[in-house]
Amino acid sequence: MALNLHWRGTTSLTIEAEGLAPERLASLSAADIGRSKVSLGNAEAELGELFAIEGSAEDGHVTLEGDLRQVDRLGQGMSTGTLTIRGDVGAELGAEMTGGRIEVQGTVGDWAGAEMRGGVLKIRGGAGRFLGAAYPGSRLGMREGVILVEGAIGEDAGLAMRRGLIAVAGSAGDGLGRGMIAGSIFAFGPVGDFPGAGMKRGTLAFFEGEGDGTNERWLLPTFVPSGRSRPPFLTIYLRQLRQWGFPVPDSAFSGPLARYNGDLAQRGQGEIWVGP
Repeated sequence: MALNLHWRGTTSLTIEAEGLAPERLASLSAADIGRSKVSLGNAEAELGELFAIEGSAEDGHVTLEGDLRQVDRLGQGMSTGTLTIRGDVGAELGAEMTGGRIEVQGTVGDWAGAEMRGGVLKIRGGAGRFLGAAYPGSRLGMREGVILVEGAIGEDAGLAMRRGLIAVAGSAGDGLGRGMIAGSIFAFGPVGDFPGAGMKRGTLAFFEGEGDGTNERWLLPTFVPSGRSRPPFLTIYLRQLRQWGFPVPDSAFSGPLARYNGDLAQRGQGEIWVGP
C-alpha cells in the first residue's frame, strides 16, 4: 500500500514541506513520518498534526490529498519515486527535482519545476508564474526533464531554460521562453506578448494561430519570418506527447507552420513556429 497523507485542514499558515519526497520517506514508518517536522509559519509542526497518515512509502509512491494551496516546496529536489497529489498545491512544487514523477490532479502555485534537472512533472490543472524558470540571480532555469500542464500557465514560464520540454494545453502568460538558452516549449492555447524575448537558442512551437504573419503583433521586431514548412521533428514531439496522455488536438498534425528566427539581439539562433 502506498503512503497516503490526507490533509486535516488544521491551519491556514504557509507550510514548507521540502522533506515530503518519496526517497526521504521510504525508510520511515507511518509513526515516524507523523513525528517528522515541517516549518509552519515561523514555527514548526509535526506532520501528524497536519495530515492523517497511513500506509508505507517502501514502494516509492506517496499520495497527498486535500486542499494543499498553503503547502509549498512539495517534492523539492526529489530524485526518484512517484508523488501523486489529489488537490491544489502551493509554490515550488518539484523545484530542483532531478528524477522521479510528480502528478497533480489540480492546480499549482508559482515556481513549479523551477530549475528542474530531470524527471516528469504532470499537472492536470493550471500553474502559476515562473514554471520551470530560473530563480532570481541564477543563470539557468530548467535543465532537463518534462513538464506537462493541461491548464493555463502564468508569466515567464521557461525563463532561462537550458534543456528539457514544456508543453501547455491552455493559455500562456507573457514572456514565455524569455531568455531561453535551449530546449523546447509547445503551447496549444493563446500565448501572451513577447514570447522568446532574449532567447539564444531553442524551439518554441505554438499551435493556436493562423501562421500567416498576423502573430507578429506579439512577437518582438527582433524575430523575422523565415518561411513556412512542417519539420518532421515537430510531428515526432506531438506523437510523443500523445503517448504520454497529453491532449494534443488533431489540428496540430496538419498544415505548414510559419517559422520566425530570433532573437536577433542574441544572434538569432532560436526559432518560433506558429500554426497551423
